[in-house]
Amino acid sequence: MTAHTAPVVSGSLDLQHLMRSQEHGLAADILALQHSTTLLDLPDLPDLPAHIDGPRNWTGPGSDRSIARTLQVDRPEVKAAHGEFSELELDGDQVNRQRFLLPKLQSQLEQCAYDLHYGSGLCIIRGLDIENYTVEDSTIIFLALADYIGDQRGLQNSKGDMLSHVTESKSWTVPKARRHGIHTNDDLPFHNDMGCEILSMQVRDRADKGGHTCVASITTIYNDLMQSSPWALHTLAEPNWPIQTSKRGDKFVRSPLIAFHAGNLLVSMDPARIGPHPLSRDNSIPPLTPKQKEALALLQTAARKHQIRLETQPGDIVFINNLGLLHAREAYSDSATSSRHLVRLWLRNTRLGWPIPSSMKMPWDAAFGKEAEKVINRFYPIVPMPEYMECKYSNGTAAFVADDDSDSSDDNGGEITHQE
Repeated sequence: MTAHTAPVVSGSLDLQHLMRSQEHGLAADILALQHSTTLLDLPDLPDLPAHIDGPRNWTGPGSDRSIARTLQVDRPEVKAAHGEFSELELDGDQVNRQRFLLPKLQSQLEQCAYDLHYGSGLCIIRGLDIENYTVEDSTIIFLALADYIGDQRGLQNSKGDMLSHVTESKSWTVPKARRHGIHTNDDLPFHNDMGCEILSMQVRDRADKGGHTCVASITTIYNDLMQSSPWALHTLAEPNWPIQTSKRGDKFVRSPLIAFHAGNLLVSMDPARIGPHPLSRDNSIPPLTPKQKEALALLQTAARKHQIRLETQPGDIVFINNLGLLHAREAYSDSATSSRHLVRLWLRNTRLGWPIPSSMKMPWDAAFGKEAEKVINRFYPIVPMPEYMECKYSNGTAAFVADDDSDSSDDNGGEITHQE
């Protein structure tokens, strides 16, 4: 993996535009706040540390060390474990580390899990020759290796899908503007998958041009903003951000976007989930204030400043600490023979996982908690849906599960199924 500055990803807001749109009031106050670099002007900020150090305090440009732990797999060991698992004729939720023994790799995989929570927050498994396996078999290997990293899988939509396909299928005819962000080739701003603890992605194919995943540490972003714009951190930590929750776009909860809890700095932020939904009919979700908009813009700017670009290849499995790192995507284009395709899995490690503050619990509970337990049937779609089913109320960059949208149709073109 190489670390360097990547092209700018869209999603920032222009302060000067805010100034032009309002001659007086809060926009002018924001400009003054930008010049505040001490905590003395912000009496409500002592709950936030003045500086956070540790292994996640890394930056991309000019980094003199490798950020991600990269693990080269032992192909014969994986092949043998897969052969033994195949004889059991099991699938879906029955794929786990106990049935997929990897004695040589086990300690390294466990170290990856530790690094995700208490190291840099980034790990890549490399060397899987997925071209020698069927799609179903490569999915089973993905699930098995991931079980060494996190022993609990998160629900990704209300229909029970445990896997999502991040791709733009050439067969889809629904206009791009009416698709979920992960099902387009557009760039995506820095965000995280709200509710997820460990974001896991299997790389099936790369784009012809662009499409890199970029990551940035919220710890480094925090330290940067504490020096340049501490008021923005105060704003981001206030528990009054309206987060969309309902399929009808007219329900929301108020939450902070960052929190320092149990010794960890957490972020829970998807720009497209914040504020009114475009299809909201009763305007019950309050709009963001100019101050909030500018705080989001500064967060995006700092993330781009400190980001690294992941140079992945087909067969790679990428694990990201989704509570401690933000990620973004460059716009991309596919050729006639290429089609950027990632398979997404949400994980948590019940032994190493971070405590979740109550203010950020709603999306987590929908993926891993009591709300997720209400969904009985679990499905593992191994390929994207052949015909795109428009998600009427979807507005997220990376959907979380409340009572809202689904990433896929009932017909996923084949699946590994678990029904309790």
